Amino acid sequence: MKREEITTTEGILRYDLARYRAWRCHSDEQFKEWFNAVQKWQVARLTRTHGHLLEDERYQAVTNFFLSDMYGGLDLTSLANEIERALPTTTRLLPDSVMRTAAVALELNAITGELDEQVAGYLFEHLKVSEITEENMADAYRHCGTREQRAQQMALARELGMGLDKYVKNRIIYATFKIASKPLHLAGLGALYDFLDRGFAAMRPMGSAQEFLDMFINKEEAIMNKIYNNEPNPYQV
Repeated sequence: MKREEITTTEGILRYDLARYRAWRCHSDEQFKEWFNAVQKWQVARLTRTHGHLLEDERYQAVTNFFLSDMYGGLDLTSLANEIERALPTTTRLLPDSVMRTAAVALELNAITGELDEQVAGYLFEHLKVSEITEENMADAYRHCGTREQRAQQMALARELGMGLDKYVKNRIIYATFKIASKPLHLAGLGALYDFLDRGFAAMRPMGSAQEFLDMFINKEEAIMNKIYNNEPNPYQV
């Protein structure tokens, strides 16, 4: 069954967890090292690109959330185990709208990991590089995945940010979420709750999530455009 044919939040969560389970890095130690090297490089590059957001008190928390929790920092192993073990409990304790935001986060992580695995294979198995550079990374982007997949990645990042922002500002949904803290931790779903809680906390200090997302995503899209147009120094925007 295709993802777009799934109608329930539980089904969507299980689908994207299966995508995560299928990552090659889980069963190949050498490939895992290459994969981790790619993600480490990506985080360092994103930190340089968006350094101005990290220096702005309004956006420090949310930028760190995107760089740590949503790029290589989210421990999907424990989260996947939790959800697969106690998903019915989760869907009873949390509003479906909040669970759908969690589903967006899992889909974003799934597509990011899939693309990074393709990049790792191209760099270390095809090009046989000994070091990742801006030049060979841009080359890998052009040969791995598609422009549409990269656009989907950015669309999911925006959807995640807007979802977290929307629900943290909805007093009823946010109150329900806070009340669910103890029951979810007792049910063994602490990692899922804590991830969502960090996302909500990162969004609370901002006056406008839209403004942050525009600055972050527009710059990433400008970089992608330069890469796919074979322009020199694509990461300098």
